[in-house]
Amino acid sequence: MQTKKKIYYWAADISNNSGEGILANSFINNYAKDKNIYSFKNLNFKDSYQKKNNFKNKKFIYESNIHKYIYPFVGVLVLWKNFFKNRKICYINYLPLWNFLIFLFLPPRTILGPITGSISRKSNLFGIFDIFERISLIIIRFRHKKVYFSHNFYNTKYKLNKKIFNYNYILKDFKFKKLNKKKKKYDLVIYFRIKSKLNKNYIFNLLNEIEKHNLKFAVIGDKLEIKSAKNFGYISRKNAHKVISNSKFAISNPENLYSYFMQDCLANHLKVFYNKAFKKFNVFNKNFLIPIEFNSYKKDSIKILKYLKKDN
Repeated sequence: MQTKKKIYYWAADISNNSGEGILANSFINNYAKDKNIYSFKNLNFKDSYQKKNNFKNKKFIYESNIHKYIYPFVGVLVLWKNFFKNRKICYINYLPLWNFLIFLFLPPRTILGPITGSISRKSNLFGIFDIFERISLIIIRFRHKKVYFSHNFYNTKYKLNKKIFNYNYILKDFKFKKLNKKKKKYDLVIYFRIKSKLNKNYIFNLLNEIEKHNLKFAVIGDKLEIKSAKNFGYISRKNAHKVISNSKFAISNPENLYSYFMQDCLANHLKVFYNKAFKKFNVFNKNFLIPIEFNSYKKDSIKILKYLKKDN
């Protein structure tokens, strides 16, 4: 029997209930499956800073700037140590395109996990992030023959060579579930985080406007004090699927087109209200995704109610 070659990887997040963690596990599983000769060894599994499935107990760590912006460079140092041991190495997350220092300082021949990032920033600081992204692309072209993007934003933004820059890795495991024809409990499901761009005032006012029409909401994530809302808190992805499958429509987060929450909604055949700014990046049937502004809650509530009433 052929002994599988080992890849020693570093990752900040390997939890099964966060977007970064799900993407990391998808990359590990699919890379090993595609190559059929590699097994992955976690270099920082004993590290308390690595986000695992029990992350609720250490939320203050994982939401800190140290974890987001300093901890990744600990990974760079760890990989250099393993590079000098002549091991095959991999850096998985966090890997935003703007952080050119990570691409610059990683050891040669490091396998990169899916590259992430956003094009819907509130502030680009006079184009500084665009400059950083272009620097990263220069480094990547020089050092790597093939990389993966989690989404398709940058391929469109920078017109990248598809032979080198593969996009929409986040959709690699996506598939539709069998249609659930039972009566739905909730008209609308939302994944809400206080620190997301789906700010509390907007969503609170939006749902209060919709609530006047005797509609029921399911909220996953942080709590929303709204009379008709059923708050489920932070639950496993498996339990989130149960809530989603009992809903008719969903509102996605405006900063991420293909979040795993949105994918789970689409997989369960929900129609999803999403950020109009991402319209040109949508690869799904237009009947599934409905663009809204995420600006005026009154304007958006009119459009959402139009669809909800039509379905009832």
